[in-house]
Amino acid sequence: MHNTLHDIASALLVDDASETARCSVIAALASYSMPLLDRTVAAGCRIRVLASGERYCDASAALRRLGANVDGWPVAPAGLFVVNERTVYLRSLGPMTIGHEVGHAIDCALGDGVYRSGVDPAIRAAYAGARAFVTPYAASGLDEYMAEALRAYADGLNDVASLWPRATRERLLACDPTMHAIVAELFASAR
Repeated sequence: MHNTLHDIASALLVDDASETARCSVIAALASYSMPLLDRTVAAGCRIRVLASGERYCDASAALRRLGANVDGWPVAPAGLFVVNERTVYLRSLGPMTIGHEVGHAIDCALGDGVYRSGVDPAIRAAYAGARAFVTPYAASGLDEYMAEALRAYADGLNDVASLWPRATRERLLACDPTMHAIVAELFASAR
């Protein structure tokens, strides 16, 4: 068990992260519960900040092997999580991106190497029964639903310039009380 956010960040961040990147990641991690972060570290998850101009496929052996040309998409992602590497890759250091991608890492850690959201019947039922979503992106898939719910419950992990509604604990409760209750339990226990 880690005692401080700095310990957690040291365990998660790949060593060559700049001081600016380290500070941004620590600020975002502060919104998550220590039990969830400890579980994420114990699962072997890592955070890798891309250097300026570095491509995802250069940083990730799995993406190269799969031929996944995410760098060639019309809009390359600000961050992504590669499940089989248990690694968050960040191009952006905005709180929304860090919070969302760490949400994927937590989902993977809680699922012991697969997304818990994909195998947990309660989360699957919450998604299937949802009538509103905390953000539009949360509606796009089960894993995004989980990452956005975790980010919302963490509270405060929003980018000022984002056109999306602010993902907050209060909004999650109003939009999706079932998922709010599930995530509240995860934050409390990291089960």
